[in-house]
Amino acid sequence: MTKSQEAMKKFDLSNVRTIFTGAAPLGKETADDLQALYPKWVIRQGYGLTETSTVVCSSSPKDIWFGSSGSLLPGIEVRVVTPEGVHITGYDQPGELHVKSPAVTLGYLRNEKATKETYYDGFMRTGDEVIIRKSPNGHEHIFIVDRIKELIKVKVYYDKLKVSILHGLIECRVYK
Repeated sequence: MTKSQEAMKKFDLSNVRTIFTGAAPLGKETADDLQALYPKWVIRQGYGLTETSTVVCSSSPKDIWFGSSGSLLPGIEVRVVTPEGVHITGYDQPGELHVKSPAVTLGYLRNEKATKETYYDGFMRTGDEVIIRKSPNGHEHIFIVDRIKELIKVKVYYDKLKVSILHGLIECRVYK
């Protein structure tokens, strides 16, 4: 949106009040540019995975902290665990995020090895390194700081992945 301002002029965005980003952290420069273009917008971020079936955490419109993926949603339980398996209970200490909720999948179909490596006691090892911090408003926020491991990949083979932006929409094509 910030790089295609001429294309965006074709759309009436006057009623937009909030936008939500996910899938990858929103860079500070992009967020600042977007906020400068649309100063009335509230820019929120969130975090989730296919295996969690829903969003795990989301920024609240009343407690937005740039760089944070927000606070846990109701019904979600997490652990932050060191590589040695120690559960972190304090703030500002990095560790792998483990997630538990009724929406977390039970495992990987016909892949017992991957299921055993990823799931335990209802928790799912996300492979993401996080830090939990308390915001100035007093809420706990999750910051995704690194990727520890890659999760299970679907057996798909492609020679080329082409991503193009057309009229403000993202279109992905996979070519064999």
